[in-house]
This record gives sequence, structure tokens and C-alpha cells, in this order.
Amino acid sequence: MRRLKLFAITAVIVILVSTLIVYLGNIGSSSPKEQQLVTQQYLSYEGKASKIFLVASKAGYAEVNETYSTVDGQTVQKGSLLYVITVTLRNDYSSDNPPPAKGLPISPADGTAYVYLTAQLQSKDGSIEAKDVTVPDFSIPATPGAALVLATGQTAYLDIYLAVKQKNISDYSIKVIFIGDSIPT
Repeated sequence: MRRLKLFAITAVIVILVSTLIVYLGNIGSSSPKEQQLVTQQYLSYEGKASKIFLVASKAGYAEVNETYSTVDGQTVQKGSLLYVITVTLRNDYSSDNPPPAKGLPISPADGTAYVYLTAQLQSKDGSIEAKDVTVPDFSIPATPGAALVLATGQTAYLDIYLAVKQKNISDYSIKVIFIGDSIPT
């Protein structure tokens, strides 16, 4: 019985010490905690609500693992700081309520939406300058951003990569560049 009590006390002490070590390790971390945008909403496009629904988003810091050029001709060096925003989007457009007509549709008017977006970063002091270095699935010439094609009713995620010089980002907002029934020209 005495051994069982001693074992239980030792186990509790080990658990408490482990928890304390993990807690202190997280406090001293130089990386900010992952941020979550909790406002689910239809994204705004051309001054009104679209049928592209922002289901969720989260963000955090990373580093560029190779040097490359952006779609607007800027160079981002390996090791540069990135702020990565992962958004989950749902397409609520349909054949009865299609996305805005933009040129010649690539597919029948079945509700498929071509979405192109970026993000604006904020700190406590105001807007933060950032370069969108996302490599899009399709692009708008000389316009940095992230692109996604969503079938009607489809939910998918998309990463937005923003090169930044500081780690004091306190908030972000998703900015729609384009929503249409075809690839922008």
C-alpha cells in the first residue's frame, strides 16, 4: 500500500513538472500564437456580398525555403519571414445563381467560381507592408494574389503567403481581387 501511494505521488509530481516545463517553454517562444479569424462571412466583391463563404481561417509565421520571384517581378530571398494565412472557402453559387459573368466562361454556367484574393495585415500601430508571394493556380497579370477554382457547393482551403519584415501582426483581413465565372483576362 505504501508503494502504491509513493508511486501515485511520484506520477503526479512528474505530470506537474512536465506541464510546467511545457508551459514555460511556450511563454519564452519568440513565435506568436496562431491567430484565428472567427467571423464566418460571405466575402465582399465589388461592394456587395458574394456567394463565396469564408468558413474559417488561421495564420502564423514561417520562412521562405527557397529564393523566387513574385508575379509582379519582386525577388524574395530564402530565409525571409512569411506570414501564412490558410482560409477555408465554400462556393454557394449555383447554376440558378451563378458568379459574376467576366468574359467567356470556360465551363457551362454551372456555378463554378474563379476566386482571386489576398490579405491586408495590421499591427497595433496600423497597416503592415507585406508582399503577397503566393504562387496562384491562375494569375491576373502583375497582380499578386492567391487563386482557387471552386465548383458549386465545393469547400476547399487556400494558403496566402505574405513576405513581412516584422512579427508584430495583430490582425488580418481577406481582400477579394476577383470573383467570376471564368479566368480573368
